Order: sequence, then structure tokens, then C-alpha cells
Amino acid sequence: MFTFILAIALTQNAPPINPELKAAMLLGAKTATVQKKLPVLNQVVLVPDEATYLDEIARWTPEKRWPVLFNQEPFASQFIRSFSPEKIWLRESVGKVKNIATAMQHTVAKAWGGETSVEDALEKLQFPPLGVVLTSPSDPARTAGVALAAGRGQLLLYMSNDWGETTTSMPELKTSELITAINSTLSKTGLSYESIGDEVDVLTVCMSLPARVDCLYARENPVAVSDVIGRDKNGKRFAWTGWIFGSRANSAYTAMCSLFLERDNYWFCNTYPNNGGWAAYSTEGIVDVLQQYGIQCTTVDGTLTALREAEVEGVTADVMYFTTKGNQDFLDMSDSRTAPTWLPILNSPATLYFVHSWSLKNPTVRDTVGGTWLSRGVYAYVGSSHEPMLQAFVPPVEVMRRTVSYIPFLLASRWSSNEGLRSRVWRVNTIGDPLMLCPPKSTMSRTMLPPLHADSYTDAAVVAKSNMKLAAEIKSDSAFTNAIRSAILLGNDELAVSLWIVAINENVRGETVARAALPALFRQGALSDFIDAFTMLKTPKRLEKDMIWQLGSKSNETPLSLLMDNFRGPYKADDLMVIADRIVSQRGAAALLRCIDNLLIKAKGRTERELKRMRKKYGN
Repeated sequence: MFTFILAIALTQNAPPINPELKAAMLLGAKTATVQKKLPVLNQVVLVPDEATYLDEIARWTPEKRWPVLFNQEPFASQFIRSFSPEKIWLRESVGKVKNIATAMQHTVAKAWGGETSVEDALEKLQFPPLGVVLTSPSDPARTAGVALAAGRGQLLLYMSNDWGETTTSMPELKTSELITAINSTLSKTGLSYESIGDEVDVLTVCMSLPARVDCLYARENPVAVSDVIGRDKNGKRFAWTGWIFGSRANSAYTAMCSLFLERDNYWFCNTYPNNGGWAAYSTEGIVDVLQQYGIQCTTVDGTLTALREAEVEGVTADVMYFTTKGNQDFLDMSDSRTAPTWLPILNSPATLYFVHSWSLKNPTVRDTVGGTWLSRGVYAYVGSSHEPMLQAFVPPVEVMRRTVSYIPFLLASRWSSNEGLRSRVWRVNTIGDPLMLCPPKSTMSRTMLPPLHADSYTDAAVVAKSNMKLAAEIKSDSAFTNAIRSAILLGNDELAVSLWIVAINENVRGETVARAALPALFRQGALSDFIDAFTMLKTPKRLEKDMIWQLGSKSNETPLSLLMDNFRGPYKADDLMVIADRIVSQRGAAALLRCIDNLLIKAKGRTERELKRMRKKYGN
């Protein structure tokens, strides 16, 4: 039912498709068929809590559904800017959930025209489930589980979630217990699941787990938890796995991005040389092919300079392919090394294929490479949690050859069985919805229906107008803060910047209005106004510091003192490198050396080594 011309064009000598890839392609085609048959209302509903979230998803039907997110920034407006809905609705709380486990099942069942049983609802529609979602009623990532079961047509199953935090490593005995628990849970469904190509080929695990585990059949421990789940006691894969963890709001965001966003704007950055084994991971030539099929592409030179130029006002991309070398606390560009703080700020939600060692060792730690990516809005992520060696990754061109052939993104990123040692359980984790597709543009268009007006909805645009009118009348910090936040929520950064200018002209110069305006000022590249707003902050947050460095660190308009007062720990040396020559030029080498010595007092590890290197360089 789908053409594979593009898949053939992407690689001239594509090998024969093995049975696992055929099964993955069939699963992707089924997912696409279901997705195309489910009309989408051109609206986003923002909710204040989980009870209202479940109530709203329970209103989905096979004839209409729509994105539902928690009303929390920055991810709510980040999603809205990408989805561009005709209407944004706000809901008041419906109260509390009495029995969360029961409410979750009822929500999924109602989304498919049933009442209490997901299995009965799908059976009545003669719709075999596309997969299985595993979660726990006591884990916050359950919000993603409900949405993906309801959105894809999957069974929602419960199991214990006491397996450890993402920052820990699971010992072999505990790993065996996890595998046994999953098999026991699956066996109770009555569905065949023990081989690729049967009734259950994907598992979506929505709960906190250690990113790294030890297991008996690994060729070397530790390995990635999402590559262990979905294998039998002998290490043979029977299903592909996507892993989702985090807060209720962030998990819901991950699910809604996967279900409702299009992915036709690609971004590439390759730092590898085009020779030896590195050449296989090049994306050279692929842009011209993708553009022929309506996919917009941006390529960034692999140098640190090019990366910093590309991210000045943030990056807007749906799918990102990035190849580097490094560890969880640094990445090597083609010319120099840098810290996770210099990864791009994302203006839109993104999926990420990140060929790099160790990035997901501690994915919930904000200061790591993986933690930075996830905190900035990445909702599907292929990356390693331990040193995997380059060949652990499927080359990007091959991944894209598969995804445009309707193989889901996470599945396309795995080596299949019988492809050597790299196909055995290893160190690449796959985060996100395993059924998420990245097809060619316009080949999977969905029916868009007008927004639904309901008594329980409040129009966010009406709220914004009311807030702007109030700001004009009261002219207070809090009034302009509400007006600016409303504009950003609508996806209207230009309006937010205009409101900031009015606030300044009206001499409303409070910290809260400045903080509210900063994201819009950053995305609009309004450096002068951004600096004015930033200076009003008593204690800038991490993302706010990221914005001033990425937007203004290379401009003489940005005061040196402002930057020097806002070095980002624990990677302060990487920031100092950017402005070192400017400090010497304006204040002299002695001033730079004093700065280095002050930072060395608390510096450790790579930061300490870099500061000592800089001291040697500028001290001569």
C-alpha cells in the first residue's frame, strides 16, 4: 500500500530486507493506517491536573481526538508552536481521581467507544491491539501510557515500578526479575508475543527504570534497559521497546508529540571525518534526496563555531541527526570540545538520533548531555547509556531509508537479529513511543476537523485579550506578566515582544514581567531587549542563562560583566573560553587570570583541566 521509491533512492545498494525489518515495516504500515483513519480536531486542550487530563482523553472517540497537555511551560507553548491549532482551550479542574488504576483503564476504553474494558472495546471494533503499554498506577509516566494506549489502540497493563531510579544501575538478579515480571504480565493477555511477527511486537514501558542494567546474556555489561526488555531468557528479541519516564506533565508531552505532530523538518550536524569507518555515518547527499520529497532540511557544519551560529535564536526542527564523540559531560565537535550547555535550545519539539557515547548514562540529570536534550523538548531519543563503540549505531542514512519506508523511528534505529554482535543486547537506549513514524511529507495526511466548542472550555485567545486589556488599564508587573504569558501560550512571540515594549514604555520593569518575556525575546533575536530583561532577574534559572549565552555571548552589545556573573556550572570553563579574548582585549590578561583563579577554587574534573590549560595559554 505504500511506495518505497524514496527508500531505494536513499541508498543505491540496499541489502535485502530481513524478516525483522519486514515485520517492522508491516507494523509501521498498520500504525499509519490507523492514524489516517482517526480524524483530529484542530485544537489543543490544556488541563491543570491529572483528573482533568483523564477526563479530557476519555472524550476521544474513533471519530475525533485532539492533543491534551498539562498547562505547564515551557513544553505547552513549545508543542502549540509546532501544532499551530485553530483553537487553544483551557479547562478548570474536575477534582481528584478516586481510583487511578480503574480511571486509566476506563479512559482508554472510552477513547475506543467502550466503557470499562480496553480489550472489549477493541474487540468490538474488530481491531487487534497494535502493541502493549506497560506502566504502574503509582508511576508519574502513567500519563504517557494512557495517551499512547488510547491513541494507538494498545492494551494498558500494570506491573510493579520498584526497579530503581534512572541514575542507578540494575544488578543481574534484579534484571532477571524484571524480565520475568514482564513475561508474566504479557502471558496473561492471551496474545502471542514470543516472536517477532506475532500479535505483540512493541512494548511501551512508561515508568522509571535504571538506564543501565546487567543481564546474563549480554556480551559485556552493563547494557541498555530498553534493549533488554523485549527479549526472552536466551536474549532473543520478541518485541521492540520504547521507554518513557519523568513527570506527569513531561510524559504527557512526550505522548502528545508522538501522536499529533508532523515530522518533515530535518536538521543534521555531522562532526565525523569522511574516511575510514566514520564515513559510513555521513549524511552527505541525503539532503538533496529528502528535499525532493517535500522534507525541509538544515545542515550544520560539524565545527563548534557553526553550531553556535546555528543556535543563536534557537533551533526549529522536527527530526535531528547529530553525530559526535564524547562522554555524558562533553561532546567533541570536529574542531574542539564543548559542554552540554552549548547544545541547541529547541524552539519546537524534536526527535533525536544522537550518535555519541554515554549521553544517556544519567538521563534525568540536567547537567549531562542526555539530560540537557530531554529538558529542552526532545521527546524521542536514540542514544547510548554506556560506551557502545560506533558500530552499535545504525548509520543515519540507513535509519532514514527505513523510516521513509514506514518503519517506526525507534525500530529503525535497532540492528536486527543475525547482523553480528551488534544485534545482540547492547548499549543503545530508545526513549519514546515505539510506534512513532517519520514518513515522507504528505504521504500520511490526516483528516483535520474544526474545533469542538464545549461549555467546559475557555478560549485561551479570549483570556489573552482580557489579560491585555487589564494590563493596559492597571499597568502593573503582574498584569503585564499575565498578558505576555498568554501571548506566548498562543504561539505569538511577536505579540509577546510588543507587550514587553509597552511595559517598558509604561515603566513597568518588574522581575516577573521580565522573566515572562525572555523566551519570546530570545526566539525573536531581540538582543537589546533581552539584555534589559535579563538584568532584572535576581537569580536567573538555568535555561535563562543558556539563552543569554547562546543569544548574546558573541556580541559586543552584551556586557562582559553580565556574562561573567552568569557562568554556567559545572562547565564554567566552556563559557569562559568564548569570552576570554574579549576580556583580555578590554580588561587585560591579568583580569582574565584572576577570573580563572577564582573559578579554579571550586573546579573539578574536565573543567579544572581546561581552566589550567587556559591559565597556561594566557599566562605566558
